[in-house]
Amino acid sequence: MAAVSGGRMQERGVPARKLLRELQEASEDDLHFRDGKILGSMCTEPLPIARRAHAMFLEANLGNPGYYKGTWRLERETLRMLSNLLHGKNLGGFTVSGATEGNITALWMARNTTRRKEIVAAKTAHFSVRKAADLLGMRLVEIPHDDEYRLDVDALRKVVTKETAAVVAVAGTTELGQVDPIDAIGEMCLDQAFLHIDAAFGGFVLPFLVGAKVPPWDFRVAGVSSLVLDAHKMGMATIPASHLLVREAKHFERIAVESPYLTTVYQTSLLGTRSSAGVAAAYAAMRALGRDGYRTIVARCMKNTRLIVERAREAGLEPVIEPVMNIAAFPVRDVEGVQRALEKGGWRVSTSRNPPALRVVVMPHITARAASAFAEDLAAACRRLGA
Repeated sequence: MAAVSGGRMQERGVPARKLLRELQEASEDDLHFRDGKILGSMCTEPLPIARRAHAMFLEANLGNPGYYKGTWRLERETLRMLSNLLHGKNLGGFTVSGATEGNITALWMARNTTRRKEIVAAKTAHFSVRKAADLLGMRLVEIPHDDEYRLDVDALRKVVTKETAAVVAVAGTTELGQVDPIDAIGEMCLDQAFLHIDAAFGGFVLPFLVGAKVPPWDFRVAGVSSLVLDAHKMGMATIPASHLLVREAKHFERIAVESPYLTTVYQTSLLGTRSSAGVAAAYAAMRALGRDGYRTIVARCMKNTRLIVERAREAGLEPVIEPVMNIAAFPVRDVEGVQRALEKGGWRVSTSRNPPALRVVVMPHITARAASAFAEDLAAACRRLGA
């Protein structure tokens, strides 16, 4: 981050009209999902009802839940819906700001419960696992992935020891949308180590994929200890809205701290003040859509993903893997060159490092027309650059 320097706060308040003009100018400098050209983000335009719900709960702070019993009730109901969706029973949990906070909290809980200081994760795991290891004073053991960019179970078998506090597996990797073989990993971790699932992206996709042959990845797997998923991604809620669920709520006791001046005796969340607007937005999105609504959204995203892959294949571009979810990656020869060429046409895509590829995330704001136009521009850019 750059150093901040310059002016000071003015003595008198700025008139609302002038201030709104400043805010509008700043907003116009941002990219917006409604433009239909962002294919590099795992977030999307929230549902209108989620926006309204967010605005209704701006002052609520679930860090002090005794003052906000209605908001707390919404959080409990949201977690009950998610427990059912993820095949859990009597799960513990709460809303977090995002999967980064969820991953850190889960690993903190694993460390304090097992009294061990080793995390095992594949190199395809999210970088927040490295943050967690650093913050918690734990040692991260990174293992290889297999040919399909999933955690290598044979490699895992060789490194899990009595020093292992937790294994992290992913249901929807950030770069490729791949799902680790969680059923096999869970069998290995059962009664040996905590198994935490980062389902930040996949949590609101995998349950709604019709006809997909994805092995069990949630609380159906006996070895799964905890799981985090983001409602502010494919859940269609506002930011921040993510949820951490744990199989045994008693483990939260290991990270509890006394909070004597609040309305609860103990606090188990990493954050003190907790945004409640995202809680209401997630509740609203889930209630408004239901399973059928999410199935429709996921089906549309998958259809547009397949459209892009098919058009790319016609131009001689093969994806790194056959997309499991609404993410496709193409190992073009000049990744950054193609990315720049697409940006000149207004398209915003990202890149992956493992392997080097152009990464395309097909979220609900991408229409079939936009997907088709993007695929044509992608093929044209590759032809021009010989990529």
